[in-house]
Amino acid sequence: MDMTEAISDYLERKITGLEKFVQKIDNAIARVEVGRTTNHHHKGEVFKAEIHFEYGDHKFMAKAESTDLYKAIDKVKDELTSEVTKASRKGRKLLKTGKQKIKEMMKKS
Repeated sequence: MDMTEAISDYLERKITGLEKFVQKIDNAIARVEVGRTTNHHHKGEVFKAEIHFEYGDHKFMAKAESTDLYKAIDKVKDELTSEVTKASRKGRKLLKTGKQKIKEMMKKS
């Protein structure tokens, strides 16, 4: 499958939406793979999109398939956004819990 200008622009728009999660980190990397899953389907085409996203010590991967390439890209971006958001919330919760423990320890001493 050829990477057209339209597909490239669409991917770039979708991937740049992940910047909000990594504003303070300089070494974020997103590897994207798009294409047809196989050549043996008898009806229609099945497209896949796959993103490997790394920043800091965090690594995420999302895959999606659809009969339309753009829908596959949308699905994989949504899945990746969900994973990154969940990890971000977990980190904030751990930080908050740690702060509470420190406050408790300070009150006791």
